Amino acid sequence: MRLLFRSGIGAIALLAGTATLSFEPAVLRDLAVHSGGASLSVGAVRTSLWNAALAQSADTFSLENVTLQAGSATYRMKRIDFAGVTTPRAEIEAIFGAGSAQPLADRLGRISARQIVIPEIVADQTMGPLTQRTTYRNVTADAVQSGRVTTLTAETTAQEMTTPKGKSTTTQGRSTISDIDLAALAHLYLDRGGQQPEPLTKIYGSFVIENSTVSEANGATIRIERITGSDFRARPTQDSWSGTISMLFALSETDKLSTEDETRLITAVTDMIDAMDFGALEATGIDVSNPAAQTGKATSSRIARMSYASARDGQPSQTVIEGLQAGTGDGGVKIDSVSVTGFSLRPTLDGLRALRGKSMKSLSPEQMRSLIPVLGTTKMSGFSIDVPNAEDKSPTPERIKASLKSFELTADQPVDGLATNFRLGLQNYVMALPASSEEEGVKTLIDWGYTSLDVSFLVSTRWNAASNSLDVSELSFQGKDMGDVAIKGTLGNVSKDVFNPDTAVASVALMAATVKSLDVTLENKGLFDRYLAKAAQDQRTKPETLRRTYGTAAAFLIPSMIGNSDGARTIGQAVSKFIAKPGRITLQATSKDPAGVGVADFAAQPEPGEIIKLIDVTAKNE
Repeated sequence: MRLLFRSGIGAIALLAGTATLSFEPAVLRDLAVHSGGASLSVGAVRTSLWNAALAQSADTFSLENVTLQAGSATYRMKRIDFAGVTTPRAEIEAIFGAGSAQPLADRLGRISARQIVIPEIVADQTMGPLTQRTTYRNVTADAVQSGRVTTLTAETTAQEMTTPKGKSTTTQGRSTISDIDLAALAHLYLDRGGQQPEPLTKIYGSFVIENSTVSEANGATIRIERITGSDFRARPTQDSWSGTISMLFALSETDKLSTEDETRLITAVTDMIDAMDFGALEATGIDVSNPAAQTGKATSSRIARMSYASARDGQPSQTVIEGLQAGTGDGGVKIDSVSVTGFSLRPTLDGLRALRGKSMKSLSPEQMRSLIPVLGTTKMSGFSIDVPNAEDKSPTPERIKASLKSFELTADQPVDGLATNFRLGLQNYVMALPASSEEEGVKTLIDWGYTSLDVSFLVSTRWNAASNSLDVSELSFQGKDMGDVAIKGTLGNVSKDVFNPDTAVASVALMAATVKSLDVTLENKGLFDRYLAKAAQDQRTKPETLRRTYGTAAAFLIPSMIGNSDGARTIGQAVSKFIAKPGRITLQATSKDPAGVGVADFAAQPEPGEIIKLIDVTAKNE
């Protein structure tokens, strides 16, 4: 963004120099123009074509030693060459006359020229303890029409930034911006916004930056092959962009913020984020290296592509990261792709604005809930990790290896800040079981003959406002060579009050909910057989002997534990058959009352058998 702002402001300085045309045709010196928060000085005006015809037009001329002061930034240009200026001389005098009270942004909207060339722009800026110098070389603005630049190009850019933590440098290759609105840019950067935010205005059409390199003080280096963007829209902030950026940098260097500064920071950040919108952004070929990492080992990472598309035309926003690799020479992490769709800060921004400067430390639960953003849907695929086990001190330490086919998290359609549509899924998480592990669960699985895990699970729920029901569409677990478990159900009488920030109101509403149906499916794919084999080994008997013993016991023990009703006997017989011949068992429970069995009923019944009497149970063995 610094390139965009400064390049645009540099172009402002170029065009503003046309104020000198109001003078007699000669070499002029020491000119000065002031407009709002900006001031322009010109050391000299030179032209070889200044003649009587210039009374109607100012075709070609040059400015020397131009300085533009705008906010905390100063731009210096030794020479600016104008060609094909079509704006009449009288118009230029009216726009840039030293005595004019018209804002600079409005003046720039009336300038037209075929081309403006600046060999070098040096921009210095001080923002609290931060200072930076940026140098743009061979800057060219083509086809300037009524304050709009068709194409603005800089061959190279170099920046040096100094903070109390050290110095960093940035270099860029060729940079191009198209369809820049200079008047809107000047208004954005220099002018303060009103109490009511203005509509966003298109600032430029697109930009391209080639071969960027950032070198940090700690030795870290970031390289980006190409950055592109399009359709940038923005509006002025209450302190102007120049003032807001300076304040944010100053506060960021403060070790401990006062309550007043904290409020200023939150207000400014909220205003700044809400004041801009990129239609699309993309960066490709991103490499990060750090030879002096805190671990003592050199680290490196690469991202093949990152992109962002804002929410436009009914489509949700989307951020995508592809081809991520990170690690050291002896291992690392890889991710094929990560995407975030539908994420929105709108509730957060609106909530912060509604606080009207109130301290974050004194917020009520309702106010805190109002700040929760919409998470949308996050998906990840192709994850893998292969690193040394730092806890293994043996001469040949084991390695930690794991992979994941896909991951998904959806949390959207919020009510009072809480998502009512939720989905969490993980597919094919594969991990080798470390033979040296002391954890009981891992040791048990190894004893049962497992050398690795390959598991998947899914949780999917949705609140239906029309029917006041919560549908548990799937709660499942799958393990390779283990088995599958799936649960589905519906809760009725789930009102909006269940999501109320007041926990007392939410608790009462939840107790009024009812369970209408529940389906449970269990399929054995090896876990039960391995358990029997290990148990038989420990008891010095045969698996088939244990199978008969467990099956017979289940037929009697389960009904006695949950009540000797028809439903209890159905469950006992189904489980007994499953033990005798492990395959697939499906249990379906439906409330006898169409309204469902109340959650309060579950809490009030001391014995499981009393609950079984309230439902119809069916079972199926396959």
